[in-house]
Amino acid sequence: MSRRRSLVVAAFGAVAALVLVLVVALPFALTHRHDLPLEQVYGDAAVSVVSRVLGGDAPNPLANDPRALATGRIAYTGSCAVCHGANGDGRGVFGPTTYPHATDFMNEPAKSKTDAQLFWIVKNGLGFTGMPAFTDQYKDAEIWAIVAYIRALQRGGASSLSIPEPSAAQLLAADPTASRQTRGAAIYFALGCHLCHGPEGDAPGELSIRGRIETEIVRQGSDRGMPRYGMDLISDADLADLETYLLRFAAVPSSPD
Repeated sequence: MSRRRSLVVAAFGAVAALVLVLVVALPFALTHRHDLPLEQVYGDAAVSVVSRVLGGDAPNPLANDPRALATGRIAYTGSCAVCHGANGDGRGVFGPTTYPHATDFMNEPAKSKTDAQLFWIVKNGLGFTGMPAFTDQYKDAEIWAIVAYIRALQRGGASSLSIPEPSAAQLLAADPTASRQTRGAAIYFALGCHLCHGPEGDAPGELSIRGRIETEIVRQGSDRGMPRYGMDLISDADLADLETYLLRFAAVPSSPD
């Protein structure tokens, strides 16, 4: 009887602990915005262990490829800088607003990770953080290029790109209910196209899309850092509306560097 009573008490305790986690711990986790003692150390250690075990320690096969650095610069500017900052300091627009904050690539924990660890994190993302997975957006070679650019930022050997920000008027004109053109503008901003190409295709250098319409690249992506957008991200109808918006500035010459 004593053993049975012990088992019953243990089972009751386990159920009570589970209920406590569900009722108290999980809601607390959703509102948790500040580190508990040693929480940051534990979190980074957990990320390091998982990325080391699953990512390995292989070197970047594109580490010394200047073309990969250019590709990584473009992809980083569009997909990473909004959180991690143009200079990799974690001070992008959304970097300090997430919990945990976006990684500062200039700190020692980030520098100490292997190329393969960074590759695994970019490709697979990290649960319970703001870090998404880019496995469906970028090919492996492009992710290696992003890693190469991050390393260049850490060495101080890379210059960041300055992308024009949309004005209030441009955002206000992106009305999905007014016309095909304004619906296309809404899609353009919703997909984050402006983060690389500028609000009206007026980004510098190769990121400028003024004077050219290449909507097929939206589906196919490219080896220059352009991610692929499948039917799950943009339908054919939305792609047609997007092209209508792009025609607004198709005849405008490309912006200079």
